[in-house]
Amino acid sequence: MKTTIGRTRHGLRPQATFDARQSLSRSWAGLTIAASLSVVAFASLAPAPAMAACLQAGNVVTCSGASGTGFGTGVETNLAVTVQSGASITVPSNVNAINLGSGNTATNNGAISVGDNAFGMAGTDNNVFTNTGTIAIGSNAAGMFMQGSNSTVSNTGSISGATNTGVGIDVLGAGNVVTNSGSITMTGTGSTGIAGNGIGNTIQNSGTITVGSATGTNGQAVFLMTGNSFANSGTVTAVGINSVGLSVWDTGNTVTNSGTIIATGINGIAVGLAGSGNTIVNSGLIKATANGSSLFSFGTTGNVITNNGTLDGAMTVIGTGNSLTNNGLIIITDPATPLFPANIGFGGTFIQNGQGVLALRVDSAGNRDGLYAVDAAQLGGTFRAVVQAGLYQSTTTYTNVVLSGGAVTGQFSNVTSSSAFFTAAATYNANSVDVTLARQGFGAVAGETANQRAVGNALEAGYSPALTGTAAAFYSQLLAAGSVGVLDKLSGEGTSGTQNTAFAAAAMFGQTMDGQMNAWRTGSRGGAAGSGALGYAEARPVTSAFNALKAPPLVQPQWHAWASGFGAGQSLTGDAATGSAGFSDRIGGGAVGVDRLVNPDLLVGIAAGGSSATFNVDDRATSGRLDGAHVGAYAMQRLGATYVSAQLAYSHFNNSTTRTIAGVGPDEIAKGSFGSDQFGGRVEIGHTYDFNTVAVTPFAAMQAARLWQAGYTETSVTGAGPGVLGLSYTARNVSSLPLFLGSKFDARYDLGGGLMWMPFANVAWVHEFSPTRSVTAALISLPVAGFNVEGARAASDAGRVELGSRLVLNAWSELSARFTGEFSNVSQSYAGTGSLRISW
Repeated sequence: MKTTIGRTRHGLRPQATFDARQSLSRSWAGLTIAASLSVVAFASLAPAPAMAACLQAGNVVTCSGASGTGFGTGVETNLAVTVQSGASITVPSNVNAINLGSGNTATNNGAISVGDNAFGMAGTDNNVFTNTGTIAIGSNAAGMFMQGSNSTVSNTGSISGATNTGVGIDVLGAGNVVTNSGSITMTGTGSTGIAGNGIGNTIQNSGTITVGSATGTNGQAVFLMTGNSFANSGTVTAVGINSVGLSVWDTGNTVTNSGTIIATGINGIAVGLAGSGNTIVNSGLIKATANGSSLFSFGTTGNVITNNGTLDGAMTVIGTGNSLTNNGLIIITDPATPLFPANIGFGGTFIQNGQGVLALRVDSAGNRDGLYAVDAAQLGGTFRAVVQAGLYQSTTTYTNVVLSGGAVTGQFSNVTSSSAFFTAAATYNANSVDVTLARQGFGAVAGETANQRAVGNALEAGYSPALTGTAAAFYSQLLAAGSVGVLDKLSGEGTSGTQNTAFAAAAMFGQTMDGQMNAWRTGSRGGAAGSGALGYAEARPVTSAFNALKAPPLVQPQWHAWASGFGAGQSLTGDAATGSAGFSDRIGGGAVGVDRLVNPDLLVGIAAGGSSATFNVDDRATSGRLDGAHVGAYAMQRLGATYVSAQLAYSHFNNSTTRTIAGVGPDEIAKGSFGSDQFGGRVEIGHTYDFNTVAVTPFAAMQAARLWQAGYTETSVTGAGPGVLGLSYTARNVSSLPLFLGSKFDARYDLGGGLMWMPFANVAWVHEFSPTRSVTAALISLPVAGFNVEGARAASDAGRVELGSRLVLNAWSELSARFTGEFSNVSQSYAGTGSLRISW
C-alpha cells in the first residue's frame, strides 16, 4: 500500500508532519524547561525583609491606605493578614508584598503591585491565601506563590503581568488546592498562568487564564508536573506564537475539561503531553488554530484520553500504547492548516464509539485529512467528509482516510457529507478505509421543497467542473454549502412580500371609503330637525323605536367631508411543501374625501390618500418598504331596505427591498427598487332587517384587484466590494379576488343634547380565490435560466370580525372608530381606523 507514513523510534508518525512541527516541539521543550528553572529561581530568592508598614495587633494584620513596604519576612506563622478594599501595596523589584511562613490566612481585597523577581503573596505550608482584588507583577515574578504543601490558594480577582517569565499562581510541594474563578492574564514571553510544580496538587479553573500576546511568545497557561489534578470549566487561552494551553509534563496527572482550552497563536498547542500514564477527559472544547495542534506529544506511552466534547485541530501524539476514545467530535476547522493524509496522528489505539464523529476535510483535487493510528483503529459512530469549496466531478475517491499500523476493526455506523449536495460511502480494508463522494444535482436532493427544486434545477443546468471566473467561484462555494436552505437564500422569494403588502395597503384605503358609505347608510340623526334620515326606515314596522325618530320631516345633508387615519399589521405562515417562509408587515396611512347626496337614495364620492408600509420575511433575511399614493371613487344606492355599493381605486407604490444572502461565500446584501401599480374595486349588496334596537344586515361582497409590478435588477455588495448573488426580476402581474359573506349589526342610543352613540359589529367569512404570490428571477452573474418561486400565500379562507362605533356630536359632525381582525390557520391580521365626518 502506498503511503507517506514513515517510522521513527518513537513509533509510526507522518514524516512530513514531523518536519513541519519540529520547531513547535523544540519551543515547547524550551518553554517547559524555562518554567522549571524559573521555579528554582523563585525558591532561591532571598529578598531583604520588608518593613512592617501594615499594622499588627496580636495575630491580626491590617493593611489600609497606601503602602510602599508590604508585610512579612517569610517566617511569620498563624497570622490573619488583610489588605483592605481601597488599600494598595506597591513595592520595587526583589521585594515581596506579602511574605509569610506557615499556618497563615492572607486576603487581598485591594491592589498589590510588585516589580521584578518578587512575589505578590508568598508562603510556605498550610496557608490560606485569597485574592479578590488586583495583583500586578514584573518579570520573573509570581502573583501568588506557595513554596510548601497543604495550602489553599484562591483567586476571584485579577492577576496580571506584561513582562517576561511571570507566573500568575505557582505552587510547589504536595496537597495544595488552587482555585481560579477570576482572571489571570500574563502577556509576556515565557509566562505561565498557573504552575502546579509539585506532586498531588489540585487545580480548578472556572474563570479565565490567558497567556501570551502578539509579541509575547512561548507561554503556557497551565503547567502540571506530577500527579496533579486539573479541572477546567472556564476558559484557558494561549495567545502567543508557540504557546501552550495546558502542559502535562510528567506522569499521573488527571485532567477534566468541561470548558475551553484553546491555542490561538501560530504553532500553538492546546494540550501538550510530555509524560506517561496521564488521564484526560474532555467534555468541552480543546482547540488549536493557526496550524497548531489540539493534542501534541514528543513520545509517550500509557496516556488515556477520552473525548466527549470537541477536539478541534491537527493532532500529533507520538508513541505507542496510548488510547484515544472518541465519543464526541474530532475535526479541523482552522483554514490555515493544510489538508494532509495524517493530520490526526495518534501513537496508540483509536476507538470511536456510537456517539462519536470523526470529521475530516476533503477537496475537489482529491486531497484530504486523514487519521493515522499507530497500534489499531476500532471504528463506530459517524464519519463526516467535510467538503471544501471547489468544482467536483460526479464522484471523487479518497484513499486511506483512516490508516493504521495494526488492524482496522468495526465500521462506521454512518458515513455522511457536510455538504447537502454530496452523498458519501466507505470502503473498508484490512488496515485502512477509503471514502467516495458522489455529487447530487442541485435540484435532486431528497427532501427539497418545490422552491428549492426550482432554483436547484436552474443552477444545475449551468454547472460544469470546467467553469472559470465568477461562475466557478460561485459553484465552488455552493458545493460546500451544508444545507439546501442556501437555495432559499438565493431565490429572492422574500421579495414577494411586496405583493401581500400592496394588496393590504390598498384594501385599507378602500375601507376608509366603505366606512363613509356605511355611515350614510345607517343614518346620522343627532336628535335635531334637519338631520339625516335613516337609510333603512322604509323596511321597519310602524312600531319600531327607530321609526319613532322620523318625525318631524327631515332634510338630509347634501355634502359630507371626511378624514381618516389607519394602521394595520398582518402575518402569514409559510408553506412547508412549497418552501415559502413566514411573512409579516406593518401599514400606516390616511385618506380624505368628499361625497354628495345626488338624490335621497344615492350617494357618490371621491377620495385620496397615502400609505407607508414595511414588511419582513425573517427566514429569508429579507425586508422592504412600500410608499403608496391612492385615489378612489365610491357610490351607494339605497333601494328601500336593500343597498348596493361600489368603489374603484388606483394605487401607485414605490417599492424597495433588502436581502442578506449567506451561505455561499462572503455574505452579500442585495437591494432593489421598483414601481408598481394597482387597480381594484369592490361591489357589495345587502338587505337590512330591523329588530327594534338592533338592525341586522346580511351582505355579500366581491373585491378584485390587479397589481402590475415592474421588472428590476438588484445591486449586491459584500464587505470587499461588488457582490455576485444579486437577482434580476421579471415584470409580474398578480391578482387578489376575495369574496365576503357575512352580516352587519348596528345599534343606536340617543344620549340627548344632540349626541348619539351607534356601536356596530360585522362578521364575515372571506374566501380568497387567488392567494398565490410569487416571483420569477435569475442570477445576474450566471448565464442560467430563470426560476419561479412562491412566497407566503394569502389565506384561502378566513374569519373576519369588525367592531366599532360612531359618535354623532351634533347635526353636522361625528367621530368614528373601527377595529378589524381577520384570522385563519395560516394568517392573522389586525387593523384600526379612525375618522372625522363633517356634514352640511
